[in-house]
Amino acid sequence: MRIGIDIDNVISNFNEVLLNEFLIHDKELGNHGVVNEDADYITRGMFSWSVDETNSFYKNNIERIAINLNPVAGAKKYIEKLRAEGHYICIITGRDNGEYTDPYNMTKEWLEKYNIYYDKLILTNAYKNDKHGKTEKCKDNNIDIMIDDSINVCKDCIDNNIPILLMDTPYNKKVDMPRVNSWKEIYEYILN
Repeated sequence: MRIGIDIDNVISNFNEVLLNEFLIHDKELGNHGVVNEDADYITRGMFSWSVDETNSFYKNNIERIAINLNPVAGAKKYIEKLRAEGHYICIITGRDNGEYTDPYNMTKEWLEKYNIYYDKLILTNAYKNDKHGKTEKCKDNNIDIMIDDSINVCKDCIDNNIPILLMDTPYNKKVDMPRVNSWKEIYEYILN
C-alpha cells in the first residue's frame, strides 16, 4: 500500500507545542490565558490578542517552533512497522507556504533527527488558493490512503476517491470522517 502522511499533528506534536508557546507569551503579556476554549483554532480567537498581535507572534516564532517539535507517541514505531511490511511511505506536508526559510531542508533534517523513515518527501503550499495541492500530490504518487488532520484536505481527498484517516485534534471534531486517535489505530486500520 502507498501511504500518504502529513507531518504536523500527525507525526509531530504541532498543536500541543503551539498552544504552549501561546500560553507562555500570553503570560508574558500579562493576560489571562485562554479566553475562548471553543475557538476554531489557537490562532483564531482563543486568546484576547488582536489579529495583528496573533499574526506577528506566529510569524516571528513559527520556524523556531517547528524545528523544536517532537514526534507524537508511536509515530516512529508504527511507520517502521508499516515499512517493514512493505508499505511505501510518502510524507506530504503543507509546509511550503512562505512561513519557513528553507522548508524542505528544515523538514528533512527534523525527520532525520528523529530517524523517521520515508520513501518520499513532498511539500505543498497549505495556504495557496488552490486547496487541491495535497490531493494532486496523492494522485501523482498513486497514494492509496492519506493520513491528515486537516478537514479540508480530507474532504478534498474523499471528493477525489482517495481514502483518508483523519487524525483527531481538538479543532477537527465537528466532522464525521474515518477518524483515528493514535498511531496504533492507524497501524491496525491499515493492517486490516
